[in-house]
Amino acid sequence: MPGKSFDATIPFASVLPDFWSAAGVNTALWPAGRPVRSAVSEVMACPSASAAVTLMVMAVPSEPVRAVGTVEGLNLETPGDEAVVDVGAHVTNICVHDRGLTRFVRILPTGGRDITLAIARGLGVDDEVAERLKRGEDVEGGPASQEVERVALSRAGTFVDEIRSSLEFYTAQVPGAKIGHVLVTGGGSKLRGFLELLQERIPVKVDRGRVFERVKSELDLPPEAIEDAEPVLAVAVGLAIPGR
Repeated sequence: MPGKSFDATIPFASVLPDFWSAAGVNTALWPAGRPVRSAVSEVMACPSASAAVTLMVMAVPSEPVRAVGTVEGLNLETPGDEAVVDVGAHVTNICVHDRGLTRFVRILPTGGRDITLAIARGLGVDDEVAERLKRGEDVEGGPASQEVERVALSRAGTFVDEIRSSLEFYTAQVPGAKIGHVLVTGGGSKLRGFLELLQERIPVKVDRGRVFERVKSELDLPPEAIEDAEPVLAVAVGLAIPGR
């Protein structure tokens, strides 16, 4: 990095695809806030490190960042880390910020669709029926709601552990880091019992992020329809806000 100071920091981090390692390319992951000088020193300390080290920004994961600043309850005044977890159908975006400044990003390849598939396999129903059962709909001749909840929360438990591990990874890697609050958005977070499960396994306060308490909605829909749609709109609203 000719002409560049090593006192800069890495503003975000994400998981590099496995194929880089499979191709024989050594990769490393540093969470946000770690000095570049520290990163280079640790790489060069490895016995297999070559004399030339190349640092590249592979991608900027914008979706998790866009959710920050759009949900009610964000801590934008007091210093300290806060996590926003956006649970989608196929991926879950985790963004840790400090007063709106992104400190860490991780994208998990798990979401609400995994819960649907677990219900389908565990209860012997097709995917469409499993999705309806997951949403709490009555299905004629279908399994009891208690059985659906048991299978769904069993899979969700593994999922929640992945979220917790990601947050623990961040706090372990960044000196002095401590996450004091978790806000949850996304359609996948509407699973009955999901927030309670997060609260059980993550030792900080967990709340649902409310987009329309921070940004006025002009949707011409009944209140109950807006409430149902609200969890899935954090990223979309963030993308629509100029300058974010």
